[in-house]
Amino acid sequence: LAHKLASFEGEVFPFHVGDTWLEPPEGCRMEDLSVASHPGMHRYTQPHGHLPLLDALSARLEEQNGVETTPANILITTGATGGLGAIMGALVEPGDEVLLVAPFWPLISGIVRSFHGTPIAVPILQHVDSPETAVESLQENLTERTMAIYINTPNNPTGRVLPRPWLEAIVEWAARNDLWIVADEVYEDLVYEGEHTHCRSLAPERVFAAHSFSKAYAMAGNRCGWVAGPRSEMVELQK
Repeated sequence: LAHKLASFEGEVFPFHVGDTWLEPPEGCRMEDLSVASHPGMHRYTQPHGHLPLLDALSARLEEQNGVETTPANILITTGATGGLGAIMGALVEPGDEVLLVAPFWPLISGIVRSFHGTPIAVPILQHVDSPETAVESLQENLTERTMAIYINTPNNPTGRVLPRPWLEAIVEWAARNDLWIVADEVYEDLVYEGEHTHCRSLAPERVFAAHSFSKAYAMAGNRCGWVAGPRSEMVELQK
């Protein structure tokens, strides 16, 4: 469609890369930060993340998910992209298969391949009409090499929010088959119809949730995100 857009005379909104066209709210801009208020802001921080940030996110996630959350459950990452890379790097062995609920954010397939895994697209969002048929589609693609399922809701590129009964059915199916769940929730604060369900609230023992400051806070240039997951496995992500 690029050639059509090039000749289009009206205003064009570039949604394809999830970039921001607004400035961040006051308090989140570079001009709002000073060494006097943030001593050591130009030095290396802990690889795990800045402790005050970890504490703030722990409180936020615990309130959202209703699940006990401490800094040990969280890793600050180079955006959600870096977070998803950390997840796949910790979980995927060569030859493992990861089911991708489709349509999906396209870079995830490359992230899976970069760790010698095999991404398997499973058309669901526009091809099934109930939690039961969604599970049937996943079951048809399940093999002995399947080790995880990737779910992106609110969805990029469709904007669709998976209803809670669908997520509950998918999470229950994943638990029966001993699969990890990778929840891409970077658009969690941009829901205009329906209600977003955090996957971690359904199965905190097997969900890794990727989040980002880029979307809701218009801070894409900061390249800052975070991952929340089971405490025992987060040690592997921190590597």
